[in-house]
Amino acid sequence: MVQPVIGRMRESEALRDAVRDVASGGSAFVIDGEAGIGKSSLVTDLLEYANTRGMRTITTTGVLAESAEPYAALHMLLYPLRSGIADLPAPQRRALDVAFGVATDVQPSPLLAGLAALTLLSDAAAERPVLVVAEDLHWMDAPSEWALRMIARRVGEDRVVIVMTTRNSDTETTGIRRLHLGPLDESDADELLDGISEAPTGQARRDLLRRAEGNPLALHELGRSAAAADHTRERPVVGRVEQEFAARYAELDQSVRLAILAVALTGGTSAEEAARVAARAIGRFPTPTWTEQASASSLLEWVPPRAIRFRHPLVQSAVLLVASPSERAAVLRSLVLEHQDDPVRTIWWRAELATGHEDALAEELAALGEGRSAMSDTFGASKAYERAAELTSDVAGRVERRIVAAELAGLSGRTSEASLLVQRARDEAPDQLRAARAAWVAETLPTGRTGLAVGDLGPALHAISEMQAAGGVEHATDALLHLAAIAWDHTSDADPGDPMLAVVEALALPEDDPRSLLLAARTEPVVRGDRVLELARAAAPTAQDEESAWFLGYALNLVGEIDTARVLLDRALASMRARGELRTFPQALMGTSMTTYLAGDVARARALAEQAAALGRDLGDEGFSAAARCALAWFDALEGEYPDAEQIAGGTAAGAQVLRSSAMRATLLGATGLAHLMSGRATDALEPLRRLFDPEDDSFNPSFAVLTSHDYVDAALETGNRRDAEQRLGDLERLHARWHAPMVRAAVGYARTALLPDDDLEAASATLPYERWPIPYFQARALLRLGRRLRRLNRSATARAVLHAALELFEAMPAPSWEERTRDAIRATGERLPTTRQRSIELLTPQELRVCTLAAQGLSNRAIGEHLFVSPRTVGAHLYAAFQKLGVSARQQLPSVLTPKPTATADDRSMTD
Repeated sequence: MVQPVIGRMRESEALRDAVRDVASGGSAFVIDGEAGIGKSSLVTDLLEYANTRGMRTITTTGVLAESAEPYAALHMLLYPLRSGIADLPAPQRRALDVAFGVATDVQPSPLLAGLAALTLLSDAAAERPVLVVAEDLHWMDAPSEWALRMIARRVGEDRVVIVMTTRNSDTETTGIRRLHLGPLDESDADELLDGISEAPTGQARRDLLRRAEGNPLALHELGRSAAAADHTRERPVVGRVEQEFAARYAELDQSVRLAILAVALTGGTSAEEAARVAARAIGRFPTPTWTEQASASSLLEWVPPRAIRFRHPLVQSAVLLVASPSERAAVLRSLVLEHQDDPVRTIWWRAELATGHEDALAEELAALGEGRSAMSDTFGASKAYERAAELTSDVAGRVERRIVAAELAGLSGRTSEASLLVQRARDEAPDQLRAARAAWVAETLPTGRTGLAVGDLGPALHAISEMQAAGGVEHATDALLHLAAIAWDHTSDADPGDPMLAVVEALALPEDDPRSLLLAARTEPVVRGDRVLELARAAAPTAQDEESAWFLGYALNLVGEIDTARVLLDRALASMRARGELRTFPQALMGTSMTTYLAGDVARARALAEQAAALGRDLGDEGFSAAARCALAWFDALEGEYPDAEQIAGGTAAGAQVLRSSAMRATLLGATGLAHLMSGRATDALEPLRRLFDPEDDSFNPSFAVLTSHDYVDAALETGNRRDAEQRLGDLERLHARWHAPMVRAAVGYARTALLPDDDLEAASATLPYERWPIPYFQARALLRLGRRLRRLNRSATARAVLHAALELFEAMPAPSWEERTRDAIRATGERLPTTRQRSIELLTPQELRVCTLAAQGLSNRAIGEHLFVSPRTVGAHLYAAFQKLGVSARQQLPSVLTPKPTATADDRSMTD
């Protein structure tokens, strides 16, 4: 039986438990700790244990030399599963073919490649459980690391265990279990030494235990040289081990050192190539036994059949640290000659060797950066543009590349580096346009010291104005569109369009340009709302491309239109999803979620918000994640749950700042008001809802004031404040006279229906059930209120018909709590309401309902997985659970079960008035 690693019983048992229980579901871990602390030993132990359990094991490792090669680590991981790529859905198959060099095209985004890898793993796990081990995330290429983290959060229903290791203890691990490895205690360290041949004894042993500080690698290596005790004593333990390796390296012959340096600079090569590189560098080959010498010094080891590698990553870092600049340059020049027919492989070696301006090489690096950017590898792209800038002789071109490098560095999370780059660009900018562009990038960086960080759009708008004034209309337009897209969760202004207005007007874009319509909708939704509606609806039939569909759909969303907005946003979303687009896609998910909710499909709206929240976690964007959780709180409020601001903020400063934005404050106030109302606390609901339409209140938000007006009217009427409800209706009618948005029309319709005199209720009952309101939820609430009032007037037969119309609308959304309230109202009319299969839908989770809805449309498990960014196995698990709850056994039964139908026929009802 495999024995656990010394001193790691708790961690080992957690990992072995996951392997033992894999048949009931997957799990994911990230093991972190300093170099030499035992991460590799722990996963080696787990791999051996998994083999005894009959699991399939696949592994990959981040390699420093391959950290700039997109998907290098993912390719290594999936290579054993490559035969299954042919069976993937076409977009996923294409993504992996391009990522792995089988086909030529623009590299896929990590989102699409990750989804393809998830499907491939899910397929493999269906045949046999799989253990995935990914070591050294800190050296892994960025697209592979992103994809692996995405996969790790989505294997809960698959027979897959994922274990990743990293030195970075601050790595974001939401949704992944973290195992931190600290130093061994003295007894465990002593036990470890007992197993090492020629381990010191007596005082030397006690000195070693003290110097090693519980680091297993240090216990192995620091005892080899007594001389190491003095000159490493004051260094951190990892530094001591590294210095020990460096000392062994320095003792070797120069030719052997250069061969080892070649291995370090390439990240791994053959012994023959390393020897050739060393010979070219100094004019003589190392001795034929050079590898044995390096192995005897515990620097290198053989990997069958003929490969060599470092015994530990610290050996590589020690070699790179101690090698002299002249030796490093000599080996780099030799490597460039060795691979002169492969300019892509040598580009970074040549970039390091360059000592002045080299415009041709700068062009190569800029092209590399452009390619990395196209595949969402912002880290690799920023590094390429940064070095390209340093090699560019023309000052304008140099500043241009620094601006791009800074923007990409910010997107990759390298905020400090981005700040330095953009400051250098501002200092060296040769003209107003580039100075303004640099100022814009500086303002968008998440440093916490910008205007946007505290909800002030002024500095960003000033930079945009400067771009426009300098003739950079396209740059200014792109920046303003980006600002318009993020303003909703970045500003405390009730109407973020106000400060943008002057800048928009200065751009002088054609009125019917989709970009112009979006900016008009953001800046003047009331004043120009009708014109935006007219022009956007006219342009919608021809808006087949992603960009136009997004601009027009979002514009219509902002001015309160619903049906056309939903079609356009769905179109844009489908295109972004197919491309695996990451920059706009999360925002598009949120916008489409709200429009879908207004259109009456609450289940899909919530599923979209959940996808946005999941992507926020994948992207490590704490602010956006909080915004997505805030949207989910809105849907929870429909079921009577109160929002928890602390939980929504996620305990982060970025999350707390987002909740101070106008839109997020309004969302929380609206959710709080509705939760009060559903809890029977109408008096408590009035104040948070009133604040939304009070221009003197700092929570004033015109759009959310409209969206919550029905709740305010209900709260006012239920507390006897009819005059307040009438005043709110008057406000809405005056607004509708200026702004003929469907959203406003639905709000006016609700308030008018709620305030009808008793004598007009019968007439309303004859028409309202057959109307089609822009917001079905408003109509269902109006029907419920109307039916209750009719029952109180003893008009039970009429009330029943109205209430059944309300129930059908609530069931179609679905809105379970409101369905039950409506059923209670129906029962109050005297009807014996039978329990039907339709009610079992209420037992489904939002994700189960969404999966069933897509399955009912004929989509396969794989197609549903593509749509929801989950594995086919997860889809199957949701369907299995849903079938049990619905009492069905086949997908073919889903359409009839999910289709809303009358809860009872006239023959079923007891018609007692």
